[in-house]
Amino acid sequence: MTKLIRYKMLATEEVSEDRRIHVFDMQEQQRLSFNYESLKRTPNSYVGEELAEFLDKRKFKITSGYYDNKKGHAS
Repeated sequence: MTKLIRYKMLATEEVSEDRRIHVFDMQEQQRLSFNYESLKRTPNSYVGEELAEFLDKRKFKITSGYYDNKKGHAS
């Protein structure tokens, strides 16, 4: 069985002492926005295993600002 990609990274932005993450949930067809630091403190069972795994795989790019609109990096 093929596992489909559920989330797509849209953008990140730096806010006061944190980074705001914007993703698109393809299953629910909706945009999600949240603070990265608060998400890391949330238990994985609450966040959702799929979203936590997705963000964990992109952790370096998120912290490096590769998805920042201002910096113009390609994702």
